[in-house]
Amino acid sequence: MIKKFAALLTATIFFISAQSPAFAEENPDVETVDKPFSESSPEGLQPDEKFPTLDPSYHDLPTYEEGEEPPKPLEEPPPVEEVEGLEFLVYHQDGIMAFAIIADHEKYKLEPVLARGRVPGRATVSQMNSPDAIATINASYFGVSGVIYGNTKIDGMTVGTTYFTRSAIGINADGSTIFGRQTYRGVLQFNGKEVIINGVNCEREKNSVVVYNAWNGITTGTNNSGVELVVRNGEVQNIFWGKGSNTIPYDGYVISAHGTAAENFKSVYDGDLITFDEDYINVEFGEDFNQAVHIIGAGPTLVKNGEVYVTADAEQFPADIRVGRAPRSAVGVTQYGDYIFAVADGRQAHSKGCTLLEWAYILRNAFGAVQAINLDGGGSTELIFKGSLVNKPSDGYERLVGDALTILRK
Repeated sequence: MIKKFAALLTATIFFISAQSPAFAEENPDVETVDKPFSESSPEGLQPDEKFPTLDPSYHDLPTYEEGEEPPKPLEEPPPVEEVEGLEFLVYHQDGIMAFAIIADHEKYKLEPVLARGRVPGRATVSQMNSPDAIATINASYFGVSGVIYGNTKIDGMTVGTTYFTRSAIGINADGSTIFGRQTYRGVLQFNGKEVIINGVNCEREKNSVVVYNAWNGITTGTNNSGVELVVRNGEVQNIFWGKGSNTIPYDGYVISAHGTAAENFKSVYDGDLITFDEDYINVEFGEDFNQAVHIIGAGPTLVKNGEVYVTADAEQFPADIRVGRAPRSAVGVTQYGDYIFAVADGRQAHSKGCTLLEWAYILRNAFGAVQAINLDGGGSTELIFKGSLVNKPSDGYERLVGDALTILRK
């Protein structure tokens, strides 16, 4: 049976049969907010800092195969039967329109999807929505090349990392979830030496060490400066000095070091043993993220243990994410452990968007979230349900994003 929420009494909720994005055309006098809100620089970094500056325009349009049509926003919803273990809710109040899909955790599972199956790479949410998916939502912050900005793991393998302590959702093998703020630490051990890496599947900066695994594609994509070590089964197979963009083994990884960091590997030879230890550290001393099969890192936290709990300042998010109204995306769970995908439209006549605090209250009071974290928003905000686009992306078209989170039948 579908689980209902007492919290619904505190919010105005319309089922989609009564309201849809067509509300925008019918209500042109609703306040429109055009305040800039750029997820294109999710970490607020400058060109000489840890990540490259991102293209703020994202004007490149997605491409579709011959005969393939992009989805259109829902005018009428697909039917939702109680026996399916699904709820489709629409919130409309104070000039904000938001949508939520709630899926029974006993009937459904969560899985991340990486754009084009590798880093770098970008695709639309609809392109990442598999034919058997119930719902798909945009997920992590990302770079213009598709590099993931956030501690992210898929099928037990690290996809991307961040230098910040940020909120994440962990998905265990049994479908249970972990929510918390966490940080990543990767350490290489060899010949009595310990080297802390600077990241996984990210751009190799000056004097840094990066590990590239199969999620990065065929090669490391690096230049010819520094050294790269190919490791399989914990053993160094090949060492390339002054030669970049080397092939990544599907069952191993490549250590890529530049400048002063490369000096650490001068005494390493073919056949030497290397141990690579990774630790996803829950700074809130909660459940162990290392046990999670999948991790999606984004942030900030919005709802924690049933209370509104916005951690944008603690997580050092810049003002363009922390302040102002914008389209928003979120993932959460109900008190029963059921999964919530939610989006709020913004920068349009039918919906002005919301602040992080407003978004947290909507998630808790209207959609029943007891745990929830913010996902990338703005023009990236998009939700697909049963093959149809639920909301109206503020760009006017689907943005190419780095990854997504999907609900599938068990």
